[in-house]
Amino acid sequence: MESILLIEDNRAEARLLQEILKGSLLHQAELIHVSRLEEGLAHCEQYPIDIILLDLTLPDSYGLASLDKLFGKVPGIPIVVLTNTNDDDLAVEAVRRGAQDYLVKRQVNQDLLVRSLRYAIERQQGEEALREANETLEQRVQQRTAQLDNTNTLLLQEIQERKSIQERLTLAQQAAKMGTFEWNLVTHRVIWSAELESLYGVAFGSFGDNYDRWLQTLYEDDRAEIEQALDRAITHQQPINVEFRMRRGCGDLRWITVKSNIYDNAEGIPQRIVGIHMDITEKKQLETQFLRAQRLESLGTLASGIAHDLNNILTPILGVTQLLPLSFPNMSERTRQLLGTLETSARRGSSLIKQILSFAQGIEGKRISLQVSHILHEIHQIMGQTLPKSIEIRLNVDPHLWMVEGDVTQLHQVLMNLCVNARDAMPQGGRLTIQAQNLELDDIAVSRFLATRPGCYIHIAVIDTGKGIPPENLSRIFDPFFTTKELGKGTGLGLSAVMGIIKSHGGFIDVQSEVNQGSQFSIYLPASQAAVALAEERIDLLLGHQEMILIVDDEVAIREVLKITLETYQYRVLVAESGAEAITLYQRNRDDIDLLMIDMMMPEMDGGILITLLRQIDPNVKAIAMSGLNPVKTNERVAALGFCDFLPKPLTVEDLLKALRQCLEGFPAN
Repeated sequence: MESILLIEDNRAEARLLQEILKGSLLHQAELIHVSRLEEGLAHCEQYPIDIILLDLTLPDSYGLASLDKLFGKVPGIPIVVLTNTNDDDLAVEAVRRGAQDYLVKRQVNQDLLVRSLRYAIERQQGEEALREANETLEQRVQQRTAQLDNTNTLLLQEIQERKSIQERLTLAQQAAKMGTFEWNLVTHRVIWSAELESLYGVAFGSFGDNYDRWLQTLYEDDRAEIEQALDRAITHQQPINVEFRMRRGCGDLRWITVKSNIYDNAEGIPQRIVGIHMDITEKKQLETQFLRAQRLESLGTLASGIAHDLNNILTPILGVTQLLPLSFPNMSERTRQLLGTLETSARRGSSLIKQILSFAQGIEGKRISLQVSHILHEIHQIMGQTLPKSIEIRLNVDPHLWMVEGDVTQLHQVLMNLCVNARDAMPQGGRLTIQAQNLELDDIAVSRFLATRPGCYIHIAVIDTGKGIPPENLSRIFDPFFTTKELGKGTGLGLSAVMGIIKSHGGFIDVQSEVNQGSQFSIYLPASQAAVALAEERIDLLLGHQEMILIVDDEVAIREVLKITLETYQYRVLVAESGAEAITLYQRNRDDIDLLMIDMMMPEMDGGILITLLRQIDPNVKAIAMSGLNPVKTNERVAALGFCDFLPKPLTVEDLLKALRQCLEGFPAN
């Protein structure tokens, strides 16, 4: 039975070797474990040992010095070296000094360990046999030579496996956009991997053996911070763990992170820093997009509150502009024009609020048959008043332009966005051309556009003579958050919103651009199926029949304007400024009140609570909801609460009277 001495200070490693031997051909061997070299030497002097398993890293000895001490005390015992270091040079040197084999701990398995121990034991037996019988020397030598050949073959296989591992590591670093470095703190010599220099867009060897050339690739604003980190590494032996920006050879700005560790010598003195450089540009871009998305979410919440207040302000303004011509039929034409301007401005303000909510919260707009030429002439007028005089504006619209099905506010937003972008592309002046024409696209014409069908389209082109779009950016301009503008001058959402609106209208966009030659954005909208343009719908003003309407709103101006409007059109009106007052008035006048108009957003008691309490008094109560908030979400809520209709603020006389007749008499809304 063999006697094996294991000199290993790590109890877990020792336990693992014991378990490996239990399941092997050497399961009957006696394994003696000591944790220090001196204990091993003492045991060898007192007891017979067949073989020694030696860890090169011990509390009282280090490296090949342990091997030398053992050979000095017990030269006749075979030794197999164990270590955590995967170092070919160390392996060869250990064998040269007399070790029988060299095993890397993390690679040890049952077959490898048994083979190594058997090899060492058989060598010992061979030497003993050699001393006993010279006549068998030649045979023993041949056997030993064969064993050495086999060992060399195994060693070559291990070397080849390690090369393969290194190749896979190189491939992994390239895929992860990562490179390694090693900085000698004693000589200040730096070794850069080829993968690291590739991250910086330079050829292998360009950085030399120091960090001076590397520093020159760093972004100017970050260079001072990195130099301080290097000084701390030299002075205080601190690892380098920083993030910074750098410019590649093509001028592209990238983010890099450095992670490293410090390694000491046997005396505990820091000797080198080993670490990685990793490209984290995509991570930084995602963080930026996340922060922008959070700001947009906050903007949507803020927009809802502002929209409510502005709609409450616009409601009496719009109501008064429609009442004054009825109250003063003999007013001058100039006064009528001013009132018309005021009404148009109020309606435009209401549309602008819907546009903000549509952008911030994704509200779907109302689609109608419309004539795009009206929008184009309005855009032309606005641009003429706002663009600098250095920009010439041209408008060329087919007078017989087809109709389209679309949302006026959203298409207005699209054209304004493209014109503003054209202005930004011409800081020194130029020419902005807006043109529109009818176009019929066949199968060949639409084949170069994705998911597009042949048919009749309205083609709108916004053309500028500006600086153009570089080819590398042309495919990214419609990506959310992509912008080439300076920080704070653009969110990168404008063209993304344009793309979304045009797609929702069943259309598509084409862009042609050359650097310093200008750009052309072409919009294709499906023409309406209507054979002729629909005339602007006219709604007759429907008179009341002295029905009693209870108006509930906390805004005094809204209450007064609605009261005067309804009385003008032959309704009787009661008003309440709160839900509590409305309940009191309804209880007193229940038999006379035909309908309530309730604001959904009131302090203390909102419209939802009020209608619930009123239904406890009268299950058949009729009510119309009003609100300046998100019309889509509010409409869903009021329908669930049982309101007979919903009117978004600001209210027009036409919408108000139609809703009243529909709820009171079942008059059709359209």
